[in-house]
Amino acid sequence: MDSPGAVDPSLLLVWEEVADGVVVLDHRDWRVVHVNAAGAVLFGRPAAAVLGRPLGEVFPAAVGSPFHESLRRARDEGGVVSWTGPFPGSALRVEVRVLSTGTQVLCAFRDVTAAHVLEQERDELLTSVRQSLQHTRDLLQLSEALSATSTVDDIAAVVVKVGGASFGAHHATLTVVDHERRLLRTPHLAEVGEAAVRDWGDMPLDGPGPGTEVVRTGAALFLGEAQLRERYPELAPRWERVRSTAVLPLHVLGRVEGLLVLVWSTDHASGSTEQVLLRAFASYAGQALQRASLLAERTATARTLQQSLLTSELPQPAGYELRALYEAAGGLEQVGGDWFDGVVLPGGATMLVIGDVTGHDIAAAAAMGQLRIALRSLAVDRDDAPSQLLARLESVLVSLGGEPLMASCVVGRLEGRTFRWTNAGHPPPLLVLPGGRVRRLDSPPELLLGVRPDARRSDHVVDLPEGAVLLLYTDGLVELRGSDLDAGIDRLGAAAAGLAAGDLAAGLRDVLTTALGGVPGGDDTAVLAARVLPHA
Repeated sequence: MDSPGAVDPSLLLVWEEVADGVVVLDHRDWRVVHVNAAGAVLFGRPAAAVLGRPLGEVFPAAVGSPFHESLRRARDEGGVVSWTGPFPGSALRVEVRVLSTGTQVLCAFRDVTAAHVLEQERDELLTSVRQSLQHTRDLLQLSEALSATSTVDDIAAVVVKVGGASFGAHHATLTVVDHERRLLRTPHLAEVGEAAVRDWGDMPLDGPGPGTEVVRTGAALFLGEAQLRERYPELAPRWERVRSTAVLPLHVLGRVEGLLVLVWSTDHASGSTEQVLLRAFASYAGQALQRASLLAERTATARTLQQSLLTSELPQPAGYELRALYEAAGGLEQVGGDWFDGVVLPGGATMLVIGDVTGHDIAAAAAMGQLRIALRSLAVDRDDAPSQLLARLESVLVSLGGEPLMASCVVGRLEGRTFRWTNAGHPPPLLVLPGGRVRRLDSPPELLLGVRPDARRSDHVVDLPEGAVLLLYTDGLVELRGSDLDAGIDRLGAAAAGLAAGDLAAGLRDVLTTALGGVPGGDDTAVLAARVLPHA
């Protein structure tokens, strides 16, 4: 078929009716042999205007294009060649099928532009959904991590570890506003690098920079390198390592108390979705910062109350040296009811007390104060044995009403060279003898204070040789994680073996450090020691 008239007339009729475009080309010079009405749309001309003319003449953009290559392949290799892509010189995207008939090349195509646009929109939507799901997972992870924090350092560690990775940032930091010193302080900045410490260490609140601007305005900033250089030219050298940044305020009780800062070392534009997610992250961090601030304030109050209720200065009765040591718990939230006391009674004996109210909060510290005052009052009112003193104290507890109060304690009297004591569910006292042998002053177990008003109380007596040291302590010193109580008491005894010789105050500090293995305990610790002095 060397001319348009050589095409089978029945095929021409069929091709004119189909929706696909059809173009028939001579395989030698790519002359247009036939084109149907749909195919003529491809050339942007009537069919009559292109018939008999070479493809390169009527459609120059096609020459050398992937479309032209598909025609060559069909002619040279035979079979059906399929190709989909943008049609040369047009905005159309077409799906093409090419078949060689020997002397001619038949090309059928359809416009898939609309379908391609829909496919692109679908892919973009799926990508957006996947990104949103990932961001949601990241926010949940951040929220869970922040919910477990209790200090500013905890929050800063979470931001550094998780924040940057969640948003593809080079690093993320928490900056705290020190309103009193008028500074921006960034914990854990050393983990970012030496350059960060040098550039972004303590910064004055009245200085330039996105952080100080956000503190002043309370509005988040999302800036690229050009904007950073334009707005803060004084800090130009620092923008060599910062290409993009996001700085968001952390509001606590209506005031900016911190900043969430993310830094990208490459160009990065935070889109609307990312900005929403970053604001949510900042909100979580702000809530955690507020919780930490309130906890720190509450803990400071409890510590002040607790310290005010502890004996400020122990008496030094004739024949004895008394020393005590109090160590706060390692955890910020651990404020408890540990206490010690020493009182010279009207009859000449000296009362020693060590105790621990159950609980770790302000209520426990307040209850400790009630017990201490009540016990002192009862002790000076009547010359009772320790067991009788605790029995009377039980009656006082009943009269207080309110929430049940329970406490363990050892109450004893130094009477000449003897120690008379009663034990209400507390770890046993230790007696360090001259030479270093340590004796546990065990006694049959008896109930804690506050469990039962008519609980049985017993007295026990031990002689105190010259040079011996009597050691009373709370369970924070012997109840360590991964160790039972007996093992803890044995460890304390080994650490206390040298107390009978040397400086007692320094020795108590060494005992505390050794018994705890150099690691702060999870509970408050109180220690009270009485050394028997030589006769004057």
